[in-house]
Amino acid sequence: MQIHSSPRPARPTGGRRPLALRWLLLAWAVATLMAWFVPWRSSPESIGIGPLGAAWLAAGTPILPLVLALLSLAAWRVGHSRIAIVMAVVAGLAHSLGAAATLVVQTPVFDQRVDCRIEGRVVGLVDVAPDRRRFRLTVTRAVALDGHDPQARQVCGKRLVGGRLRLSDYQRGTSRRLLAAGHEYRLVARLKPLHGHVNPGGFDYRRWLFRHQIIATGYLREPPVGLGPAPGWQAGMDRLRSLARERLAASVRQADEFGLASQARAAGAALAHGLALGDRGELTERQWEMLLASGTNHLLAISGLHVGMIAALVALLVRSLWGRLAVSGGVPAQRVAALAAVMAGWAYALIAGLSIPTLRAALMLTVLLLGVLLQRRWRLGDLWLLAFALVLAIDPLAPLDMGFWLSFAAVLLIIVFVRGREALWRPLELLRLQWLLTLGLLPLTWALFDRIAFASLPANLVAVPLVSMLITPLALADLMVSLLATLPGLPAALSLGGGIAWLIGWLGAGLFAMLDWLVAVFPESSRAPPNGLALFFLAIGLVWLMLPRRFPGRAWALVLLVPAVAVGPSRPEAGRFEATVLDVGQGLAVLVWTANHALVYDAGPRFGRFDTGEAIVLPAMRSLGIGELDRVVISHDARDHAGGLAAVRSTFSEAAVVGLVGPAQGLEAGVGSPCRHGDGWTWDGVRFELARPPFGSANDRSCVLRVVGRTTSLLLTGDTESAGESWLRRQFDLRADVVLAGHHGSSTSSTAAFIEATGARHALVSAGFLNRWGHPSPEVVARWRAAGATVWRTDRHGALRIVSGEVGASRGSSWPFAWRLAASEP
Repeated sequence: MQIHSSPRPARPTGGRRPLALRWLLLAWAVATLMAWFVPWRSSPESIGIGPLGAAWLAAGTPILPLVLALLSLAAWRVGHSRIAIVMAVVAGLAHSLGAAATLVVQTPVFDQRVDCRIEGRVVGLVDVAPDRRRFRLTVTRAVALDGHDPQARQVCGKRLVGGRLRLSDYQRGTSRRLLAAGHEYRLVARLKPLHGHVNPGGFDYRRWLFRHQIIATGYLREPPVGLGPAPGWQAGMDRLRSLARERLAASVRQADEFGLASQARAAGAALAHGLALGDRGELTERQWEMLLASGTNHLLAISGLHVGMIAALVALLVRSLWGRLAVSGGVPAQRVAALAAVMAGWAYALIAGLSIPTLRAALMLTVLLLGVLLQRRWRLGDLWLLAFALVLAIDPLAPLDMGFWLSFAAVLLIIVFVRGREALWRPLELLRLQWLLTLGLLPLTWALFDRIAFASLPANLVAVPLVSMLITPLALADLMVSLLATLPGLPAALSLGGGIAWLIGWLGAGLFAMLDWLVAVFPESSRAPPNGLALFFLAIGLVWLMLPRRFPGRAWALVLLVPAVAVGPSRPEAGRFEATVLDVGQGLAVLVWTANHALVYDAGPRFGRFDTGEAIVLPAMRSLGIGELDRVVISHDARDHAGGLAAVRSTFSEAAVVGLVGPAQGLEAGVGSPCRHGDGWTWDGVRFELARPPFGSANDRSCVLRVVGRTTSLLLTGDTESAGESWLRRQFDLRADVVLAGHHGSSTSSTAAFIEATGARHALVSAGFLNRWGHPSPEVVARWRAAGATVWRTDRHGALRIVSGEVGASRGSSWPFAWRLAASEP
C-alpha cells in the first residue's frame, strides 16, 4: 500500500525557501507536548513562573493560540521561515498552557468536605458495581447546603458551574434511583478536594482526574431527583450510548437461553461491551490483570481498526448500490462511497465515546477520503502528522492519556513497516509486523504499564487475528442487531443478538483460557522500568535494529540496549537497609529491604474492588527493584492492614507469612505462622526483632517489628494503642531513629512515655486523606513535635522513604506538573 504526492512547490521570497508546512506542524505539535513539562508554582493564585504567569492565564481562551497559529501560517506563506516556526512554537505552548491554566483556575481550593446542592448533567456512561455507582456530572447550578459555612459558600458557587465532578452513590435498595447518561438531576453531594496516592510506580490518579477535567470528587447524601433529558447533541449521544449498552446487556442475557456457561458469559460481556462501545464496566479485575500480564490489553480499547471496519463496510455497500439508484445522476460512486464512509466512521467513533484512538482514526479517514473527493493523494507520513496535530488541537489534554501515545506510536510503526510492501496480507509479513510492533512499543509499554509482558508476542500472534478478524466484527454485529431490536416490528432481532453473544462468549472464554496458559508459561517481568535516558537509548536501539539490512552499524545498536538491561535500582550495602511507608490511604503497608532480602510489613487495605496490594504495593515493589520477597509480617487481622495480602501472595507465593495463620485474608488453612514475642533474624547484617503484647484489644496485640541497621533503626507498631505501648516499654527495646506512630496517629496511642522511650527523630503517620476519624490526632502530633521529632504524614507527603536515618517525601520530590497543582492538600 503506497500513497504518494509531490510536495507543493515553494515560492522563493527574498532568495529564501519557505519552510515546508509539515515542519511547521511538527514544531507546533512538539511545543504543545513540551508545555506539559513546564514546572508550576505551589499555588493556583500564582500560575507559572515569574512574568509568564499572566501570559499563560491570557492563553486560557483559544483566541491567543489561534491568532498565533494564523500569523505563523501567514509568515510561512510569505517566506519568513524562522518567524513562522517561532510563532508556531509559541502557539503550541499557549495552546497547552492555556488549557491547563483554565482547568487549574476553575478547580476549587478547600481543605475539608463541603455539602452542596447541585443540578447538572450526567456525562458518559454510569459505572455500575454491586456496592456503588460512579458517574461524572457537569454542573449547571450549585449552592451551599449550609449557607452559614463560608467555605461551602465559596466552593458551591459560580466557580463550580461548568465544571465536572466525579461522584459515587453508595445507596442501596429502594433509596437507589435510576441514573442515566445524558439526563439532568438535582442532588445533594458531599464534595472533597482532588487527591491521589503518591507512590513509587503505580497509577497516577491525579493525572487521570486532570485529563478528564474533573475539579472535585464526592458522594451523594440523598437520592437524586431526575429533571429529564438534557439538551444538546452530546447529551443525545450519551443517551444513545446508554441505550446501546442496555441492548448489548440484553443480548448477553438472551444468550443464557442458549446454555452459556458463567465463565463464557463473563468473557462475552466484557468483550462485547469493550469492543463495541469502549465500555470496560463488564471487565473483571482478573480479566484486566490477565490482559496486562499478556500484553494484550490494547485489544479491548476501541481502535482505529474498528472505525476502519465500519467505514469500509459502508463504502463497499454504498459503492455497490449507488449505480443502481435513479438519483445517482452520473455522480461517481467512488466519491459517494468515500463521503458515506467518512460519515459512518464518525458516527461509530461518537457512539464508541470518541476515545483518542477513534478520534485519530476518524480524522485520518476524513483527510484520506477527502483526498479521494478532491482527487489528491496523501503521503502516509503527512497524514499521520496532520492527524497528530489535529488531535492535539481538538483535545490539548490528550497527551495525558496513555491511549494517545500507544495509538499514534503503533500507527507510525505500521506506516514505516508497510512502506514499499505490497503483500502485507501474507502470513509471514503479518508475523513480522506483530514482531515489529511488540519490540517497537516495548519502551513505551514498559514505561506506561511498569512491566514487561514476556507472553506478549505469542499472545498477540493468536489474539490479534482472533479479536480483529472474528470477535470484533461479531461484537459490532451484535451492537447493530441489538439496536435494531428496539425498532417496532423487529423483536426477533434480539434472539439473533443472543445467538451472536453466545458465540462471542465461547470465543472469549477460549481466548482468556489461552492467555491464562501463556501467562503461566511466560511469566511477566517484575523489573522496574529504567530511567528516561535509558528508555530513550532503548527505543533508539530497537528502531535501529529493525531498520532494513542496508543500514550500517546495526550491531552497534545493541550497545544502546545495555543501559536498560544492565542498569537497575541500587540496593543497600551490607549492614544497611532502606524502607518505604507507602501511601495507601487509611491503612498501612511498609516495604523494608536489605542488600539481598525484602520484607513487607502489612499489605494495605482492600475496600470493595480497590485492592491496594494490587494497585499500590506490587507496582511500588517493581519500581523499587524488589523482584523477590522473603517475608510478609502482618501486624493483625484487620482489613486496612491485611486486605492486600492475597494480591501480594499471588505474585510472591513463596514468601513466608508471619503474624497471621489461615484461613484468613486469602491464606489457605494452616499457612502462615503466629507472631512470637522475642523472635528475630538477621539479613545481610541487619537485625529484625519481633514483639507482641499478650493481652488487650486486637489493636494492642499488633505484631511489632524493630529493624536495626548499622546507622539506622526503625520501629513499626501496627495499631498498638496505649495499653500495648505500656507493656512494650517494660518488655522491649523501643529505641529507634524512625517510628511509625501507632493506630494511624489516633488519640489512643503515642503516649508521652512511649514517645520518650523511643527517642525518635522522625515520627511517621499512615492515614487517609480527610479520613472520618480525624487521624492523626492534633494532640498526638503535638506530643511528637514537643519531643523534638519531625512528623511526616502519608496523606500530605505521599510515600515516605527512609534512607540512612533520614526521611524523604514522594510528594515533595515529584515534578510539579500542572495536575499536581490543581488540588488542595490539608
